[in-house]
Amino acid sequence: MESNPAVSRIPLNQHDLLERELQELSRELRNVNMVGGPRASELSESMASLTRQQEAVPTATYVQAASILLLAMDIQTGDEIILPAFASQTVTQAVVSVGAIPVYADCHPRTLNIAPSEIEACVTAQTRAVIASSIFGNPSGLPELAALCGLLEIPLIEDVSGGLGSTVDGRPSGSFGWASLVDLGPDSVIGCGEGGVIITSDERLAQRCEILRNGDNLEAIRQPTDRPGPLGMRCHLTELQAAVAMAQLRRLDDIIEARSAVAAGYTQRLAGISDIVVPTVDPGTTLGWPAFVIRLDEAYGSEERQEIVSGMERHDIGAATPWPLPPLQPQIMSRLMSSTERRDWPVAEYVSHRSVALPMHAGLTDRDVSLVTQTLELMMQRATFRRS
Repeated sequence: MESNPAVSRIPLNQHDLLERELQELSRELRNVNMVGGPRASELSESMASLTRQQEAVPTATYVQAASILLLAMDIQTGDEIILPAFASQTVTQAVVSVGAIPVYADCHPRTLNIAPSEIEACVTAQTRAVIASSIFGNPSGLPELAALCGLLEIPLIEDVSGGLGSTVDGRPSGSFGWASLVDLGPDSVIGCGEGGVIITSDERLAQRCEILRNGDNLEAIRQPTDRPGPLGMRCHLTELQAAVAMAQLRRLDDIIEARSAVAAGYTQRLAGISDIVVPTVDPGTTLGWPAFVIRLDEAYGSEERQEIVSGMERHDIGAATPWPLPPLQPQIMSRLMSSTERRDWPVAEYVSHRSVALPMHAGLTDRDVSLVTQTLELMMQRATFRRS
């Protein structure tokens, strides 16, 4: 999300720690084993259990986790990876970092996730994987996408990130792909500043990821006739980072319950406003609510949207516009293959120009939610007045 760096009285997002957890972190600072200790092991086991997978490999950043996974999958220069056009730029960064070509598929107009119908149009002989993100924590469509990738015999990578703790028909996010990625950054349900986790039930893939994460190369587990393997990147998640993440992971149910109450408060107050589209949740689906992102009516242009966001910030309320659409960024367009350049992404473009993220975290009170929605309505009225 793009937001004002100034501290707002009602911040856009934040991760809270209880007093006993702060004391635990204080003890961790005196730990001589800053990496590779029991906290990281506990986090790995907990993440694997939460997503019903067998193995988890934590890393220092999400981009490193994604890059390591792609290298471990033997993704080569020129290979194509299908991505959501509306996903954050960090996913693209990982794909480009290993020399692969991002191929963008448009999103579903309601869930904003990658549309299965768009996947088949993007598949070529060079396609090596599909990365599916749970946009704003919504896992809707993952079962259908997993089934499609199975039919096409293309590995599915789940970008869980904000979807941590979300479920579809009782099945958790992170359990649908051959491998999954979790972001422990500031925009996730739980976070430790920076961090990532690779999750899979493929023991050999997990072993390869661990070797690369440790800073080694894959020569030790390759056959002599294989081409040289990629070099690793030493990027352990520190024990302190792992302890911060674990402190929140133990309270994940409580955190999601609090975030869900905030989402319900927003929905109740905003659903009746004709110029606003609020997030929808499919039957049988639960969200962890890493963000609450509304969509403005098409009568509001980009300039008016920015006026609304800036006005909320002037009133000490954190608000943000989503990331720029990755396939439309010049530095990305220069790397796309010609067939991708001829594609367009009308739904993703429409949504990206009209979305506004409102404050979302477990510490928000009902009074905070009321203040946010009242200020939003006021800023929309002012924008409408200026337009007329």
